[in-house]
Amino acid sequence: MKTRFSRPVPLLSAALVLVACGGGDGSPGTDGADAGPASGDAAAAQATELPVSEPTGPVDQALADRGAQLFKSRGCVSCHTVGGGRRVGPDLEGVAERRDFEWTYHMITNPDSMVRNDSIARELLSEYFTPMSDQNVKPDQFRAIYEYLRSESGGPGPS
Repeated sequence: MKTRFSRPVPLLSAALVLVACGGGDGSPGTDGADAGPASGDAAAAQATELPVSEPTGPVDQALADRGAQLFKSRGCVSCHTVGGGRRVGPDLEGVAERRDFEWTYHMITNPDSMVRNDSIARELLSEYFTPMSDQNVKPDQFRAIYEYLRSESGGPGPS
């Protein structure tokens, strides 16, 4: 018996994107390819003081080592590499230069809200078709993971 849908995988992917993108703010998105750090809509809308401070100066290697362990134990390596190429999610090499600290904080600690409210997060979802799962990362754990990402990117991150 023939079914009406000969390509269920693309249809399912499109449906997932539509469902995951629902509840947005209705504003037009950005292309996410801006030169320089991107802050996104949600970070600007949530312009409250973060529970962690943005790093300045050289990488704290002890904190970066803890971040590397968390990156593995929290399962980030299942979807992301840092300099190893694309997986289920984007390669995070250079993310400290591409995205600002506040945006990165919100994306890692509250990805569901970011996909609903941030144009860059929605664009990433439309490219990778898989929403980032909430790993329940606490502020101090985020700070360690961010320091690891800075250390692997070869630079101090945005100032």
